[in-house]
Amino acid sequence: MMVAIQAPAGGATPTPTPTATPTPTPEPITLSAQRKKINGINSVRLTWNGANSANIDVYRNGVLIATTQNDGGYDDSTGDTGRAQYTYRVCEAGTGTCSNDVIVNFPR
Repeated sequence: MMVAIQAPAGGATPTPTPTATPTPTPEPITLSAQRKKINGINSVRLTWNGANSANIDVYRNGVLIATTQNDGGYDDSTGDTGRAQYTYRVCEAGTGTCSNDVIVNFPR
């Protein structure tokens, strides 16, 4: 039995495989904090850079305390007086893109 195999006509040009374009890695969000007492209340000035979203979620000790505009700063009046320790983190609102943790101690 003979089987005929027909080659494509016209010498078609193969289609090139597209090359993947690398996605740039976003810069990390960098958080810093400064403690201060205002009328005896433990207060913390948070500043950050590297966030790209319109809003920022602010966390104190793992609890969301505020969603604020991404203007690079937030003042937290804790309501506490005396000795305390707080851990802060900011994230692009509603995402897992977050800053480093910053620990703030009030010795007395």
